[in-house]
Amino acid sequence: MHSYIMKFIIIFLLFTQFLFSKSLEKIILDEYIRVGVKFEYKPFAFINEEGKIDGFEIDLIKSMMDRLNIRVKFIEVSSKNKEKMLLDDKIDILLAGMIPQENQNSGMSFSKPYFFDEQIVLVNNKEKINSFSDLKGKYVGAIKGSTHLENFLKIQPDVTSISFTQYPQLISALTHNNIDAVTADSSWAKAQMKLHDGKFKILDDVISTNKYAIALKSDNVDLKKTINSLFEKISNDKTYENIYKKWF
Repeated sequence: MHSYIMKFIIIFLLFTQFLFSKSLEKIILDEYIRVGVKFEYKPFAFINEEGKIDGFEIDLIKSMMDRLNIRVKFIEVSSKNKEKMLLDDKIDILLAGMIPQENQNSGMSFSKPYFFDEQIVLVNNKEKINSFSDLKGKYVGAIKGSTHLENFLKIQPDVTSISFTQYPQLISALTHNNIDAVTADSSWAKAQMKLHDGKFKILDDVISTNKYAIALKSDNVDLKKTINSLFEKISNDKTYENIYKKWF
């Protein structure tokens, strides 16, 4: 009986702030939300040594949904299928390094940014590559479905570009010198530098500065308002700061 009373109170409080869609109401009544994340994108989301999903985005969304007593069901997505998973209602919200300015699909909308990052180039430390010009004639890899290669080729088109479907494949190719460089987000690259102590370095030149935001369907206006409100709360009480320090 107590759980039903709490559920009613939560719905009533949300209703007094704004009219909410059936999708938001269903999430609250079902007491869980489906969240799309990548399972191999450390430190944002990855499977840890205990075989459990872990990472910055995992802690972030859990801390937000805990405020509504809503469980989080994590569903694996890839760079290739993540937008379709959202638009086909396979997930309710999407994290996975979504950058609003690079995803102009009219069917999607975005929360306030929850992370700021830079697109950079990662190379083997022993190689004599210190700038984008040094990569002329080299092999550069990136994740398929991302805009990393497209952005990089605007700056240095004189390379052979190679796409990989998963991040472990990408870093393995660089480790074994099958490619000369990787273009990716700085946060991921720094995690690889830490994991492979002394093997890699990041070039000083920055390709672009990016903002990560939570993606959801554009007609889910009320869920978006709720997410923004929850993010504001965890930012004000230092929860976000603590999560950030844990992972970065």
